[in-house]
Amino acid sequence: MVAYLIFDFSKLYDLIEQFKTQYPNVKFVIEQGSPMELSNGLTDDDYDLVLNLEDYIPHNNKIKTSLFKTNNLQVAIQNNHKLATKKEIKFSDLADETLILIERNKSPLVFDYVINKCLQHGFHAKANYYVKNLDEGLSKTSLGEGIAFLYFGMDNGYLSKKYRVKFLNLNEERSSQKLVYAFKENNHPILDAFLNFVHQNRSDLY
Repeated sequence: MVAYLIFDFSKLYDLIEQFKTQYPNVKFVIEQGSPMELSNGLTDDDYDLVLNLEDYIPHNNKIKTSLFKTNNLQVAIQNNHKLATKKEIKFSDLADETLILIERNKSPLVFDYVINKCLQHGFHAKANYYVKNLDEGLSKTSLGEGIAFLYFGMDNGYLSKKYRVKFLNLNEERSSQKLVYAFKENNHPILDAFLNFVHQNRSDLY
């Protein structure tokens, strides 16, 4: 089973279809999950392969990783927000803003990072809403209830139009959160064949 974080993996689906022409008897079962759900599922052998943020992958000798792509944190704001004229913002620009955070048990790294960055800039995060997923957060942003956070790889090119929001880079968020494949060593040979196939066609992923 393959599981992945809620990112835009449309081109990866194309590669899966190409791979299946060479291995027609291989069946893929694909699920979405939060970073913690993916990490726990890999550890518990619920998943053969996960695509997750590197910092959520358990560190032990049995689990191997391979880079999928680099990734940075962004914010989502209403199109008519006062910050909408900017291309990128600083955390200090958020001092007087209402923030929308994903629940900590779903994504503790993002939650803690935002809270700590706000404190480093001399203010407490005004987080009035805690959501379970990206869609819920963007829905609240589109209604003017606050500013949400997401990784740029989550945008499939349609989210900004669907929710009528704008995505801005955080110009001090340069420490990339790597998105990686993670799998257990000595897994099924078909998994090795699939990973090799993906790497040979990496240009199709960007």
